[in-house]
Amino acid sequence: MRMNLGMVIKQLRERCEWTQDGLARRAGTTAANISRVESGKHNPGAELLGSIAYVLGVRVYELVAMAEGFQPPQLAAGFDADEEAIVRQFRRMGAEEKELFKAVATTFVKVRPLTSARSTRQDRRSKLPN
Repeated sequence: MRMNLGMVIKQLRERCEWTQDGLARRAGTTAANISRVESGKHNPGAELLGSIAYVLGVRVYELVAMAEGFQPPQLAAGFDADEEAIVRQFRRMGAEEKELFKAVATTFVKVRPLTSARSTRQDRRSKLPN
């Protein structure tokens, strides 16, 4: 299973377009350690495996399932494909990136209703008799 697990980690890392060093920095380890895990020379402990899974946007059981040849379950049915993509990308972000993303999203949501409320008022005014 070690080799399969390493291959899954490598595939997910490459899908993120990260180098081994990039994954290592995000997961709090070294590029050499990631190299050993991906090549199957090192079996990551629970803590490292959890860190790698987290930054790759999956859960540990999903990594293990993929290594065993199973497809991991999809996100809750309430998510459409775009929402699922956003959630997966969010899970891959570092702490600072997540805070920035949340701030931008919050600002966007606050601005958006104002724009639509303004246009609704303008629509009402245009319907008033002269």
